[in-house]
Amino acid sequence: MQNHKIKLETKTFNFLIVVFTFSFCIFTFSYAQEHEKGPVEVNGDEVEYFPKEKKVVGVGNISIEYGTVLLTCNKITVYTDTKDAYAEGNVVLKSPASELRGEKVKYNFNTKKGEVLDARVKSGDWYAGGKRVELLSESSYRVEDGYITSCDLDEPHYKISSNNVVIYPDNKVVAKDVIFKVGGMPVAYLPRYNYSLDTEWPTFNVIPGKKKNWGFFALTSYRYEMDENNKLTLKIDERENWGLAEGLDYKYAFNDFGEGVFRSYYTNQRDRDRGELLKGEEERYRLQARHRWDINDRKTTILEYHKSSDDEMTKDFFYREEYDRDPSPESYIYLLDRQPEYSLGLLSRKRVNRFQSVVERLPEVRFDLKDQRLFGRPIYFKTDTSFTSLNSKTANSSTDSDVVRFDVYNKLSSPLYLADFLSVSPFVGMRDTFYSKDINGDEDELRTAFYTGIDSSMKFFKTYDNTGKFLGVTFNKLHHIITPTVEYRYIHTPSITVGELQQFDDIDSIDRTSTFSLGLENKLQTKRLIDNKLKTVDLANLLLTGDYLYRPEHGSRFSDVKLDLELTPYDWLRVEFDTLYDPSTRDFQNWNTDLYIDKGDDWRLGVGSRYWQDSEHELTSEIFFRLNNEWAFRVFGRYDLKEVESDGHKIINRFDTKEITVIKDLHCWLAEVSVDMDRDDGATLWLVLKLKASPKVPFDFKDYYAVPKNR
Repeated sequence: MQNHKIKLETKTFNFLIVVFTFSFCIFTFSYAQEHEKGPVEVNGDEVEYFPKEKKVVGVGNISIEYGTVLLTCNKITVYTDTKDAYAEGNVVLKSPASELRGEKVKYNFNTKKGEVLDARVKSGDWYAGGKRVELLSESSYRVEDGYITSCDLDEPHYKISSNNVVIYPDNKVVAKDVIFKVGGMPVAYLPRYNYSLDTEWPTFNVIPGKKKNWGFFALTSYRYEMDENNKLTLKIDERENWGLAEGLDYKYAFNDFGEGVFRSYYTNQRDRDRGELLKGEEERYRLQARHRWDINDRKTTILEYHKSSDDEMTKDFFYREEYDRDPSPESYIYLLDRQPEYSLGLLSRKRVNRFQSVVERLPEVRFDLKDQRLFGRPIYFKTDTSFTSLNSKTANSSTDSDVVRFDVYNKLSSPLYLADFLSVSPFVGMRDTFYSKDINGDEDELRTAFYTGIDSSMKFFKTYDNTGKFLGVTFNKLHHIITPTVEYRYIHTPSITVGELQQFDDIDSIDRTSTFSLGLENKLQTKRLIDNKLKTVDLANLLLTGDYLYRPEHGSRFSDVKLDLELTPYDWLRVEFDTLYDPSTRDFQNWNTDLYIDKGDDWRLGVGSRYWQDSEHELTSEIFFRLNNEWAFRVFGRYDLKEVESDGHKIINRFDTKEITVIKDLHCWLAEVSVDMDRDDGATLWLVLKLKASPKVPFDFKDYYAVPKNR
């Protein structure tokens, strides 16, 4: 009892000292109530503690930090036992996930729950506001009679309004009875709305323009999230010359059966097609399906299906999105089982479009046994085995060729480390291949081929302790690495020559060879401070490779020699050059040169040259420059120094593409106006509006400079 009395007297004495100090100066009071999560500390101009009510009252410049939460306001009452807080006047509640502002806030520092009146919430690039916001957790909210928007103005340019909006911790929004408003005008209604605030794609998109073949057009898409695993995108496109086209994309994910996408597109195309008058209308369509199922860490199933009405469908409607990347995708199903000792694959590929030329594999079973150590010594055995039913189908033709092939390749190798800088790996192998028929379709054949060779590599390096600058290039020590490699491959004359077999792939074209593959890599590295960490970066890398064909009876020679050069002296500059040289003709088969400068948001410049012998030589360039906070422009050009067309006609010095884009910042939107002039003197006009919070659009028709691969 005596000890308890002493504690009470000590506490009262401390309180009187605080009151005395407060009487003549602005003061900060911190009340600390011991708790398993730590104390709530109230800081402000005037702070008073009331022991009987177990509460702290503060007025003026109030600030409370509790864990990852910061609360500021003009007036607050905190109950120390429950940690309930009642704040008023310019209340700001900040957490790592969001920022809330309001006039009155009820909040519990333990549960992270509460409510905000006349509230405005910021989460990433998005905002929400309403008469009342209920805090369901630290990063989950329910907004009553409110809206969401990416506009940061007190009166947003547009709103997605609803009586009930829930923002979830994974930055997803679910709303009911949604009204889209531009200014104060309603423009659309939805009974339910699901949207991920982390997405880079807008929900609704319209792209108007004019294109030579299409005439005036308007491409529209609407994306609807049924839930986090099911998303629909509806496309309705109108082209002046071609008419109406509709499409539906369905993206799905199953918890136990993988994920994928289904795409469809259909049009009853008008008779004005590609500038020519046709009789009647033409039905055209495209169906696609892709599915991937990772059964577990080692088993995977992939399915692709591509069906089109004609071979021009993808080119006419999806040239830059798909055709330019893969003009003739194939349909197949593939199962793969990857184990530490082996891999087992099953492939079934069948032609679904008669206008395609496809080598069907119905099916192909492949078993690859990885290197297995023998007898406890550095001797390794591996085998690659495949069984394939092949059927080569020619486009728009009933002519085809087929064969059943069983192929086994066995290999023995023995890697040896002769020194710290030198390793060699000699090997021998045997390939036996059974064919159900020869090139004439008569009798079956068994081909045998013997392999041998040796792989060797060396590595020399030296580190220089120099630190400083040279021509503006900062370096902190220099590390020079030289890696020469020599690989020798010998294949004895197979028991059956290439001319006796049908040709489906590389396995069928095996012939006697004796080849040295030579390589020399030079790399210069330094260390730089990146993200407050000292990291190794490449300043320069030069790789030279080439094959030497040893043929005493026909004359030995080098085949193609390849050179790759990469220079990255500064963070903002990259130079790349690669070329393929044919020593027999003393000609460069191709070369590519790229110079890319990236100065962040202010300006970017890319210049490149592409050359293909007897085919094409073009220059490509792009510049982006920001004039000020509101205006920017982009210029892209592709210029043909020489191009040989399919009929042999040669074109010299012609612009292939000229494109100019003007970009205007409209606060929460970006407006882009582009004029694209192509080689046929056709012009395309694009008008695109992008939300800053969702900068991408589901259509992308513009040319872009190919940024060097390692950026």
